[in-house]
Amino acid sequence: MRTLKTGIAVFLVLGLFSALGWEGLQIGCLTAVFSLRENFDRSIQFGKSRIFANTVGGLLSLLFYFVNMLFDHSVWVTLILVPILTMLTIVINVSFNNSSGVIGGVAALLIITLSIPHNDTFVYVIARVFETFCGVFIAILVNYDYNWLIKYLK
Repeated sequence: MRTLKTGIAVFLVLGLFSALGWEGLQIGCLTAVFSLRENFDRSIQFGKSRIFANTVGGLLSLLFYFVNMLFDHSVWVTLILVPILTMLTIVINVSFNNSSGVIGGVAALLIITLSIPHNDTFVYVIARVFETFCGVFIAILVNYDYNWLIKYLK
């Protein structure tokens, strides 16, 4: 059943993002897949972890964006700052007892920092973080509705 729920979550992300003309389909879909767990309670628990981790990764992506702008998008900023921010994402999550969110937080950081188009605004970074939140909420919604349907059919 988890496979079916995953397909439904990906479908809903694709449908929502397409209907609203949003970019970032891959981020929303990946987040929905990562966040969809075996039941509603586990999805809520993992969703909280993922939201915290993505917030950390997103905020550090903003830091990267501003430093990168300050140094006129020099390649050395990416070479030095992205590994440091990766380690910082891990350290922050572990220090907040959020080990389960480390991979998601690092993934958010890397996807955002390494895909920022040259000369784009910080709104791009905010949009990518928002897309991860959408994926989490859709996964939770799919698990909630699915559990409600199973209880109703019994």
